[in-house]
Amino acid sequence: MTTTAQIPLFPLLQPLFPGTRLNLQIFEQRYLRMITECLKKQGTFGVVPILEGGEVGAVPQVHPWGVAAEIIDWNQLENGLLGIAIEGGQRFQLLNSRAEKDGLVVGEVRFCAEDPVVPLDDSSEDLQELLALLAEEYYPDNHDWQPPRDSNGLGWQLAQLLPVEPVLPISLLEMADPLARLAQIRDWLDTLSQTQPN
Repeated sequence: MTTTAQIPLFPLLQPLFPGTRLNLQIFEQRYLRMITECLKKQGTFGVVPILEGGEVGAVPQVHPWGVAAEIIDWNQLENGLLGIAIEGGQRFQLLNSRAEKDGLVVGEVRFCAEDPVVPLDDSSEDLQELLALLAEEYYPDNHDWQPPRDSNGLGWQLAQLLPVEPVLPISLLEMADPLARLAQIRDWLDTLSQTQPN
């Protein structure tokens, strides 16, 4: 069952995917207000990937699919800014949006049904090994990384870490089938291998 809701939106150049985490520094007043309200009300906000524009200033053009973000930790950084750690939750489709007086964008979103859980098996062993190598490089001093539990986790973690054009992993947000996502990732890897010099 899908539901709709009005939630504040945080456009980011670095996408957030279900089950993945990002650390952010918050300094614009509109986002400080958003985070404060979310913490007070135990509410959520949506992260939408930026297609054109930037994270600061004017409202950018964003992708029509995004992910609900949960604040899992926050603290004041040494530079005086607010630092938050967020984790991706449910996918959603952005139906429409409006900007409030301070520039904070609020969107009407349709949350997607939970994706089917498909266990990992030998058919994805090569992708699991690739992810472990990428994670070793991406999290050299971080022992908090957890291997994926199912095909959803494998696909989303690869989407976060693979060195491909950002528009490619963003396109996975529209897909509900975890095996279709893994097949798409394999296509990218095949293309990458063909373009690598011998």
